[in-house]
Amino acid sequence: MSGLADLYNVPMTDEDRALWAFAHMAHHRDINRVIYLLVKVALPEYMLDQINPDDTGQWEDQHQSLHDVQNQLLGIKGNDLTGVNWKDRNLLEGWIFLHSNAHNQAANILRIG
Repeated sequence: MSGLADLYNVPMTDEDRALWAFAHMAHHRDINRVIYLLVKVALPEYMLDQINPDDTGQWEDQHQSLHDVQNQLLGIKGNDLTGVNWKDRNLLEGWIFLHSNAHNQAANILRIG
């Protein structure tokens, strides 16, 4: 099981972002695995563990798509998680909080960490 707590870290360096992205992808894999075990729906797996802060378009689209599907299956209202700014700490802190709470909500429903 992945560490949900890691998703609350605000990555400001390339190394921090790589570590965050790895933990993030691992948590999505855990969510996908448990959803499959419970309802036999295979969610798509996108390469979310590599983030280019200068070109996030495809990452954001795939990431939002994955959250939309999991939210629908889990009955979560969800948020628009596009528009993340990996370079502005204040904006990133808000996004990290919103995003981590979305993962926390899914983890609570699925009873995973």
